[in-house]
Amino acid sequence: MALSPRLAAVVDALPLRPGMRVLEIGGAPGAAAREVARRIGAGHVHVVDRSPAGVRLVERTCAVEIAAGLLSVRCVDAADLDLGGQAPFDLAFACRVGVFDGRHPGDAARRRVAAVLTPGGRFLIDGGDPLREVDLGDAG
Repeated sequence: MALSPRLAAVVDALPLRPGMRVLEIGGAPGAAAREVARRIGAGHVHVVDRSPAGVRLVERTCAVEIAAGLLSVRCVDAADLDLGGQAPFDLAFACRVGVFDGRHPGDAARRRVAAVLTPGGRFLIDGGDPLREVDLGDAG
């Protein structure tokens, strides 16, 4: 699955480093997550999506990365996000997720993202050029 020009610009704008732990929120169908996994090497990408159908799609399109332990996926709403036994994430990003882009604002989701990031972890969403950083300093 090739990246659209929009998603390619998003992935290019992410401050990725080898070995990072990255969370993608609303990540179906998995194209961005696959590219992030390729770029961070021995790191890990965890995709969450509130749609069971979206999760199944990520499972299909990212089966190789999942089998290699480079990527995981879980069905959960951003407002209910937790680490689920995983280590915290260095970076989180979301594209076209209404609770973050202003279509369906919700403070609970911002608090949950802040709780799963490492100290100094960053959260980027679409709506900038192509991304903008969300200040989670007061979300705890």
